[in-house]
Amino acid sequence: MEAKKIVITGAATRIGATIAKSLAKYDVKILLHYNKSSLEVRKLKIILENLGAEIFLIKADLNKSIETKKIIPYAYKAMQGIDCLINNASLFENDNISKFDENSFDKHININLKSPSILSRDFFKYIKKNKGSIVNIIDQRIFKLTPHFFSYTLSK
Repeated sequence: MEAKKIVITGAATRIGATIAKSLAKYDVKILLHYNKSSLEVRKLKIILENLGAEIFLIKADLNKSIETKKIIPYAYKAMQGIDCLINNASLFENDNISKFDENSFDKHININLKSPSILSRDFFKYIKKNKGSIVNIIDQRIFKLTPHFFSYTLSK
């Protein structure tokens, strides 16, 4: 059986790292996306390789479409295929309707809504015979709304 090829955004820490660790026990190739967590993702890579997974890394700022658009083609080439996309990365900054600014709002929209949409579109171009999986991670904040995370709530 051929190894599954998985892309995880925001994979260096927290939920993304936990997902990667749980998948590394199987026959997988994983592309770990990160932006600022270079040290953490390199440590994670060693841990996952010791669990038997083949690991690839890509640094990209999901606030920039040009960088987002490089992830799936790179993943496909590096892993020689792609089976699953896990849209985990997100921006979660405190703001509210009375004090949010357009820059923060745009970053939330770009990272939490636009980049997963771009990645999903690009993923669809590369999957074999329309067989692939996309997992979009959200959190309890969607069900427990608060006025303190205005941009985040709208972007999710």
